[in-house]
Amino acid sequence: MKGILLFLVVPLLLQGCFQGTGANESEVSGLIKLDGEPLPDGTITFISADNTTHSAQGKIQEGEYVVTVPVGEKRVEIHASRWTGKPYEKYDIMETEQYLPAIYNEKSQLTADVKPGENAPFNFELDSSAQKSGK
Repeated sequence: MKGILLFLVVPLLLQGCFQGTGANESEVSGLIKLDGEPLPDGTITFISADNTTHSAQGKIQEGEYVVTVPVGEKRVEIHASRWTGKPYEKYDIMETEQYLPAIYNEKSQLTADVKPGENAPFNFELDSSAQKSGK
């Protein structure tokens, strides 16, 4: 009996492992621009607005990203760092700084409503002169 049950359940489990996005996830993509130009690199994070699903993060390259995100309302954070030219003595490496205003990351009010299936691109136009304090 256990052998028959295993024979029926294992294919279903394997199908879920190799299917890509699940019923409660969607692949989202888009373009991130800073002052009208594609953001060279950074990260984008989709955070559950009501804390019911896990966060999803992806890499931004030349302004473009693709991330598999749980369905639902999300708060979006965009981060980008650059070298400051100063040594970070504790680890003998060069120091980096977050150069996007806090209103796009720690204090972000950017949102995305991720639907099941195909989504229109989530594009974000960022302005480096936006309020740096995020207040």
